[in-house]
Amino acid sequence: MTTVLIVENDKDSGPGRLLDWLDERGIAPVVIRAWDGEPVPATVDGHAALILLGGGMLPDEDERSPWLPAERALLRNAHGQVPVLGICLGGQLLAHTFGGEVRGKHGLPEKGVTQLAVLPAAADDELLAGLPPTVRAVESHQDQITRLPADAVLLMSSERCTNQMLRIGRSWGTQFHPEVTAERVRRWAPERLRSLGFVPEQVAADAEQYAAELDKTWSAVFHRFLDLID
Repeated sequence: MTTVLIVENDKDSGPGRLLDWLDERGIAPVVIRAWDGEPVPATVDGHAALILLGGGMLPDEDERSPWLPAERALLRNAHGQVPVLGICLGGQLLAHTFGGEVRGKHGLPEKGVTQLAVLPAAADDELLAGLPPTVRAVESHQDQITRLPADAVLLMSSERCTNQMLRIGRSWGTQFHPEVTAERVRRWAPERLRSLGFVPEQVAADAEQYAAELDKTWSAVFHRFLDLID
């Protein structure tokens, strides 16, 4: 069976609905819970793609998260060999590993459903071609990519965060969370949301209101990613 390697960096940042979309294609996930001490493989050998998930640390915060050097090495191994998708921290890892810059608690935070601008470079992107000029996605971050690698293509931006989605070759990174469901948003700590300037009830209501739209948009994009699997 075709398998996709997925690295979890935080117990609260799992693959979510990516698992349903993989199942629709008959593709099996192999999930590495790096946060729980499971060793990160040295290579992607035997897997058809690599997905790196989110987490609350910075991509070079090795003392706090000692598996990160191995994850960066795995990313370098996979890049150019199989399709790669990095989500939130995973996208930041892509940028950092290939020469970009990520800064902690930079700019204004984003939480919940957020409008993204689809940039002209996305018009011929294998995952994004045909999308409307704006789409919505779920956000949950304070840290962000502040400088792209020299060979990166910027595909999406938001009002608060310029670098929302990038591509380097056949590796894509997102600051947003295509995998997050409304049910997961409802579990976010209300006191944490308030401390960042958000109204918890509104964040949850927006996730419910746009749930069908979010699923339609990001399931289509993710299936295009799976189309790249050899």
